Amino acid sequence: MNLKKPDFLLSANKFVIPKSIDHSPGIQLNGETIKSVLLSTDLSFIQNLRADAVMTANPFDKSNRLDQVIVEFAQKPIICDVGGGLLREEQTIRLAKGAFDVGAAAVVVTKPTPPNIIERIRREIAGPLVYTVMFEEELFTELADSGVDVFNISTGEFTSETVSKVRQLLPNSDIIANGGPHDSTIRETIESGADAIVFNPPTATEILRSVFDGYRFQRK
Repeated sequence: MNLKKPDFLLSANKFVIPKSIDHSPGIQLNGETIKSVLLSTDLSFIQNLRADAVMTANPFDKSNRLDQVIVEFAQKPIICDVGGGLLREEQTIRLAKGAFDVGAAAVVVTKPTPPNIIERIRREIAGPLVYTVMFEEELFTELADSGVDVFNISTGEFTSETVSKVRQLLPNSDIIANGGPHDSTIRETIESGADAIVFNPPTATEILRSVFDGYRFQRK
């Protein structure tokens, strides 16, 4: 990622959520209108980037203790990552229940989690269920019928096309989507039918590198 792109004010104290996200219609979570969703478990990002909500995601073992820390720290709607897949049904249900117990606004599961497992998870939890879509050939109608409340579209360069497909199939479903790193791609994703945008920030290392490069440049 080129951190000098003019779309963002990238410095340690001026890094902001792109204003283009404000053009999205939003979804409702905890009685609040959510347009921007920060994808992060980093408390410094959560503290300084003024997103409407936060979605947690990490490659390690999921933990309701971490969910609780982020919920209490952020003081805004949190969508907690509870895993998913074919082989962790019981664990996903336990984590989903625990996430709502500590105050999560919603939980998010990842593929491959087929409709029959989604249906069981839906029966066991009382709050919104988000499903992350990472390829276009999902069983969208079956997943919606099984209990998915919100589709989270993250299909890379095909995200806007996938959003358009889901919007045509399920015109009344809530859709959030990764808008990419630029205002132009964010606007395209919204125009394709996304209700809210998930923003994946540069890493802290990338931002610090840009700051340090600025210092080095000034000394030359």
